[in-house]
Amino acid sequence: MRTTLKHAVLAFAALAAFTLATFAAAKDGVVEVKGTVTSMPASGFVGDWTIGGKAVQSTADTIIDQEDGPLVVGATVEAKGTPGEGGVLVATKIEVESASGTPPPPPPPGAATTRFEGIVEAMPVGGFVGDWVIGGKAVRSSAATKIEQEEGPLVVGANVEVKGTLGDGGVILATKIEVEEAGDDDDGGMDDGEIKGAIEALPVDTFIGTWTVAGQQVIVLTTTRLDQEDGGFVVGAIVEVHGTPGPDGLVASKIETKSSVAPPEPEDDLLKIEGLIEMLPADGLVGLWKVAGVDVQVTATTKLEEEDGPFAVGVPVEVKGFPLVGGGIEATKIETESGNGAPVPALMFFGTVEAMPVDGMVGVWTIGGRTVNVTDATELEDEVGPLEVGANVRVKGWAQADGAVEAREIKTVPNVPTAFGDSGPLAVEFFNASLGHFFVTASKSEIAALDAGAFNGAWVRTGAAIKVGGPTAVCRFYGMPPKGPDSHFFTVNAAECQQVMSRYQAWTFENHAFAMTPPVDGACPSGLVPVHRFYNNPASGTSMNHRYVIDAAVMQQMIADGWIEGARAGGGGGPKASSSLGRARAPRQPKPSA
Repeated sequence: MRTTLKHAVLAFAALAAFTLATFAAAKDGVVEVKGTVTSMPASGFVGDWTIGGKAVQSTADTIIDQEDGPLVVGATVEAKGTPGEGGVLVATKIEVESASGTPPPPPPPGAATTRFEGIVEAMPVGGFVGDWVIGGKAVRSSAATKIEQEEGPLVVGANVEVKGTLGDGGVILATKIEVEEAGDDDDGGMDDGEIKGAIEALPVDTFIGTWTVAGQQVIVLTTTRLDQEDGGFVVGAIVEVHGTPGPDGLVASKIETKSSVAPPEPEDDLLKIEGLIEMLPADGLVGLWKVAGVDVQVTATTKLEEEDGPFAVGVPVEVKGFPLVGGGIEATKIETESGNGAPVPALMFFGTVEAMPVDGMVGVWTIGGRTVNVTDATELEDEVGPLEVGANVRVKGWAQADGAVEAREIKTVPNVPTAFGDSGPLAVEFFNASLGHFFVTASKSEIAALDAGAFNGAWVRTGAAIKVGGPTAVCRFYGMPPKGPDSHFFTVNAAECQQVMSRYQAWTFENHAFAMTPPVDGACPSGLVPVHRFYNNPASGTSMNHRYVIDAAVMQQMIADGWIEGARAGGGGGPKASSSLGRARAPRQPKPSA
């Protein structure tokens, strides 16, 4: 069972009051209502609703999310909004959580299905049910049509994708209408051109500009959708390009990899950073921001979302966008986030619950000898067993200046493990002679792949290995070229992990790779052997590499070769299968490389 305390406590109060809705007052006056839809507007989604016994009012700006089922009477939904007159909730979003109502009818046997993209030219006056003109085509929607507005409001002028069947007179009977991001075009919808072949040339330090694909010029704009789900964009990668022919080449609306030797990237914009707002324009939100030390240019077309609170200096945000010549990012989307600016909790550890608040769950806990602060926003999961003194748990959260942990999630587990997931008992070291880089991994599947000759056999074992295991997760980061170096960085120090997450855009957090035992007051616990982190201190940040060493002779050779010791910690080689990586300065942020 997964529970957010804020919702659980209010759900208990609501049950006592014999209502069916769960609702909570969130920060900045945002109210949430959860419950069953018992009444809704007769035509479309604009108008008056009853959800869990509460009055809800929607407008044309309300986001309707039907990803988990149709929004019909009987569906269980969550509505978010602000209090209106007479206690009515003015909804900014209504999201289906489960649909127990009547699902959309299947298309009749033999009905021809269709899918296309286009601009909304006309739509029903009183909501979303009725006749539309989209991309010059006649479209008809019903109450069962799924409406998705995740990428923006469904209004005249919006770019949408329509799915449905062909009806009488050529009218398309829509089963789904989904708002697309500007420039989003999948398989040719409104495009004329398509190229498939190998990337022969790319712009320097950015993806914006002119590419050469299969001998043809491709113009990539800030609105081009870049899909690297099947591998990164590098010379030699096979890609499929959709776009519109222009005088200087194909102007791309979408480029997606079909095969590549480079690791995959998220399907969003080229750059993504997460951190705290450090500076805002003096007047309004359009202009120059600074986020996590990075200059961010916000334009009138930047999508700004404040679901987790208003934009202000000190507020954590996620920024997506494209690199600007000379540095910085042109933002396509910025949204506020909860937490402290790190994309995931920097600290994860396992331990036994030693003390809990006397009354309820909110308050100060002691877990594995650590002080843990539990708030009404902490997510509690008790699927394995009850959360009680003596229970074994996994904690995710943020380390505070006083050493306490602000918990985001506490989950019961069968036992306190000494390794995570795919992690084996040893972190094995590999070396790539062409890069001059060392790499260490405890992943059993990763070790097997490298031993089998992955990456053309470039990575070979050095013979060194470190025992891993312990209560605390080690953060693993990757430079993810072209944003950062083709190298990995590890730390068990939660404060350092949090700093790298929130301030260094060149490093992408991959996962909590394996478990170790952190040092105590800078020294390894008894029975463990020190692990030292070395840094190659290159002339260019793109050549950065770290090495993790336990052998004294190897350490002396590293120092003689000009490497700098950046951390001293305790770990593998001792009688216990556990290790620790000590605190060190955050890695230097390199300039992006192609």
